[in-house]
Amino acid sequence: MESSTSGAPRQETPLEDALAACLENKGTLSPNYRRNFERVVTDWIGFCERRDVETIGTVTDRTMAGYASHLARRIEAGKSSDVDGGITETTAWTYYDYVSAFLSWTVRWGYLVENPAEKAQARDSMPDRPSSGEYDRQFWQPAQRQTVLEYVRRRAVSASRDPVAPTPILHKRLRDRALVATIAFSGVRGGEVLKDPADSRRTGLQWADVDLEEGVCWILGKNQNREPAQLPGQVVGPLERWYDAYDPPSDEWPVFPSMHVPTLSKRIRTALGADECDRLVAQHHHWEIVLEHEVTPSAITTEGGRSVLKRLSKQADVPGLALEDGEYLTLHGGRRGVGELLYREMSHEQAQRTLRHADPQTTSEMYSHIETSELAADNTAVFENE
Repeated sequence: MESSTSGAPRQETPLEDALAACLENKGTLSPNYRRNFERVVTDWIGFCERRDVETIGTVTDRTMAGYASHLARRIEAGKSSDVDGGITETTAWTYYDYVSAFLSWTVRWGYLVENPAEKAQARDSMPDRPSSGEYDRQFWQPAQRQTVLEYVRRRAVSASRDPVAPTPILHKRLRDRALVATIAFSGVRGGEVLKDPADSRRTGLQWADVDLEEGVCWILGKNQNREPAQLPGQVVGPLERWYDAYDPPSDEWPVFPSMHVPTLSKRIRTALGADECDRLVAQHHHWEIVLEHEVTPSAITTEGGRSVLKRLSKQADVPGLALEDGEYLTLHGGRRGVGELLYREMSHEQAQRTLRHADPQTTSEMYSHIETSELAADNTAVFENE
């Protein structure tokens, strides 16, 4: 276990100290968000300490289930004119999300292995999240993003170790990791980097469109014009490792090639002829033939991208999804998740530029639930003595 500067294991860090470190680390938070975040998490720490939970390592899913029940009781109080301290379902979820965001930070910085607020047993005591238009749509949450990214990272590392996995397996895992990282951090739309069969101009991102040194790729935007999209370091690393292993013969090859065997077979037959295709596939994997004979593969389609995310969401056991009902991390949910985090922790302008919204109003409408939640938290503070 990594140790803190005091020499004590990080799990033994007092909750107040962990919050102070979190606030210091998140120096770019907007003043309103920072104030509300600190107030809510401080109140939650008080709740924990009254139950003898004083260090970050003693926070469990039972702790969070108790906190959820506490919020549920406050919701019930809010329905009575005879009881003070009541809140609405929306406010309760705002509080819970602040605490979950804090715990996600402790996971990233090695205080905890996993976020207890994301456990199903902890969330079961919360009411259904209020429905309010855009807020109903999926946003990849930090814990979900971390879970699927860690899963694809482990798969890629495992395939790269001696004995190295066969090329088709290794390449598929490196490609999947690069795809997930791109969707999780760049803010691009699926149709801007994958093939859209319904639009002949959208044939998928090519390596010629990518500048890893500058951290940018050129895509066909929603406005039908080529425009730059940012690629932060969290995307560049996986893309570099994928490119080095892939070693495409031409920069015109797709960044995210389809490795679907029937699709590859059709490409090989077209390029080399049916007889040669039959001879080669009797001895080699289709993907090895494509690489050896420089048969340009097609890019993954948007539907194929959804299939990849469905598979990975289930295999990684991504929290907060009804996996048994077929729910999964969506392509556009990744884009919304990028914007939501930037909107909360940076600024409206940062989210707008990253998502490439021409009209600031589009960004405001997409993340109006954040403004509403912050307004509710501000107003709660104003009236809390009444």
